[in-house]
Amino acid sequence: MFIIIVGGGKVGTYLARALLNQDHEVIVIEKVAAKAQRMANLLENYVTMVGDGCDPTVLEQAGIKRADVVVADTGDDEDNLVVCLISKKHSLARCIARVNNPKNKLIFESIDRERPITLISSTEVILDAINQHVNAPDYSIITKLKHGDIELVKLSIPAGSPADGKRIVDIGFPRSSIVVAVDREEEELLIPNGDTQIKAGDQVIVMVKRESRPDVRAALVGVKAPA
Repeated sequence: MFIIIVGGGKVGTYLARALLNQDHEVIVIEKVAAKAQRMANLLENYVTMVGDGCDPTVLEQAGIKRADVVVADTGDDEDNLVVCLISKKHSLARCIARVNNPKNKLIFESIDRERPITLISSTEVILDAINQHVNAPDYSIITKLKHGDIELVKLSIPAGSPADGKRIVDIGFPRSSIVVAVDREEEELLIPNGDTQIKAGDQVIVMVKRESRPDVRAALVGVKAPA
């Protein structure tokens, strides 16, 4: 594949090296000449191009029309947004963007619903790690869907849980959630219905909107955790 990376920082350098090792064609656009040269020296490969990735002419010179993937990896969300807008206008490339402020995710997501931008937010990754391993050791996120808005979560039911002994229909889950499986020791994975009874020791797998995760945890575990 032909991949254009806009931003020659540490992440861009590591990413370019990994992609080159996988035999991909790579060009990295960096506006600071000294940084571009340093990157070329580190990679021992002249894949860098000095220029402003927010300039359509620079992207055209880099080969945007034939790009398979464009990675917007600058430290400025506005620049990353512009890179994605230009890329979508002039190519069919898949866009991957670094989002430094999670509040800006909605702006990126609204650009193209049919070919959405893949968003990487290090802030949210760190927060999720804290929530899973510090604030809420009794649940884990199996996977995320719809750009992270929907999660598949596994929760362990402790003794004394408000859900212990109750049917699923009586537990009072938020509307934006559905129990998809119950993992019970020494039994096959159970695909439940409304009459399925939850027991202490069960591991319940729930599909839930991210903002409703604390309510699901409160219903099954008894303690409301941060979203």
